[in-house]
Amino acid sequence: MKVVVLGYGLIGKERIRALVDLRAAGCPLDTIGVFDPHVSSAATAAPDVVCLQSFEAVADLKPDWVIVAAPHDAAVELISLILPWGCRVLMEKPFGRSVSEARLLASHIRFPEQLWIGFNYRFFPGVAQAIADARSGRFGTLVSASIVLGHGGSPGMEKGWKFDPLRAGGGCLIDPGIHLLDLCRLLSPGGVAPLQAWIWRGFWNTGIEEEAHLLLQADGFLINLQVSIVRWRSTFRFELHGTAGYGLVQGRGRSYGPQTYTRGRRWGWQAGLTQAESEERVLTSECDASFSDELRALLRPEAARGPLSPCRWDEALEAMRLYEGCLKVLR
Repeated sequence: MKVVVLGYGLIGKERIRALVDLRAAGCPLDTIGVFDPHVSSAATAAPDVVCLQSFEAVADLKPDWVIVAAPHDAAVELISLILPWGCRVLMEKPFGRSVSEARLLASHIRFPEQLWIGFNYRFFPGVAQAIADARSGRFGTLVSASIVLGHGGSPGMEKGWKFDPLRAGGGCLIDPGIHLLDLCRLLSPGGVAPLQAWIWRGFWNTGIEEEAHLLLQADGFLINLQVSIVRWRSTFRFELHGTAGYGLVQGRGRSYGPQTYTRGRRWGWQAGLTQAESEERVLTSECDASFSDELRALLRPEAARGPLSPCRWDEALEAMRLYEGCLKVLR
């Protein structure tokens, strides 16, 4: 199997590390390649990783998989060129910058399982288990869900492509917010519709939304969603509340702290404990295997781990429709 990563930024490096780890664990990867025209081959050197010198060299290699970890605007152009090769493709989220771009990309797909979209939050252990518990009815009928994701960024980020409304396609609502919209859809297969939305901008001043608050109507329950790139303390919380109990996920590794998943029962204090003492700590994780687990599920489905599957292009298209629905509510 030959796999090439296009782009050697933050996520491209994560994908390379994940591929190297998978090969060490027995995944039949004959070639791991990387190409980034803006990074020297010396900087991308890694054990047994082939540094390709041009996009044409990528095509000549005839890879089985291509992972596109490029800026949003470049990714759209690259995907349109790669899909006609007939190889399988993992495109890092989002699926284009708009529904129209997503549809354009979909028009190049040659077979149903050719294109996948990278939503590694599906492979955070606490998030995946909490969603599986909700689907199984462990919490009873869902009443509400709450998802909060806060980044703080760093000085100078306003000069990068992610803060350019044209190159990125928007602000915090599309990245990283599309991750949260994907989780909303997983929680509510019957559909999600935005009811109200508010945005704030004014710190980075590049024209993008910097904090967004949304209220969504799911299939019989409400979802409160907050996403921000002006939270100076890295924050991730995912809460599910039902008629029979609740699940609380906090953290996502690194500066966010370890991810913990805690479950509780309705009126757990009736067992003679406090409500907090009646809770069950299900797991603690550093979330350092989400990229590897996602790739394992794609490259070796028989060895997949976790209750959730990678995101197909048609699922990602629905997430983009939800994103544009939120924009309409904002307008």
